[in-house]
Amino acid sequence: MMPVLSFVVELVVSLFATAWVVRRDMRSLPPERYARSWNAASFWSAVVAFGPLCIPIHFVRTRRSALGAVLGVLWTLAVIAATSAASWLLSLAE
Repeated sequence: MMPVLSFVVELVVSLFATAWVVRRDMRSLPPERYARSWNAASFWSAVVAFGPLCIPIHFVRTRRSALGAVLGVLWTLAVIAATSAASWLLSLAE
């Protein structure tokens, strides 16, 4: 039972953290950059299909610079760390 619960917790944390990072960034974008971001359907398709790997793609698409790529990689690492932390906390409960 614990492996299933661990999988579900990791999936939920990963999806919600990824969605939060991208939505947070989209709210702060100026109009020209916001126009290059995903619409609602594409946003959820990317988040569900690719998980944290969609974060660098979002940052590169909206910023079109090396700084965007670096920010995307850093945010991706943060989401992976949060997912790992949730999994680790759950393993302590075993």
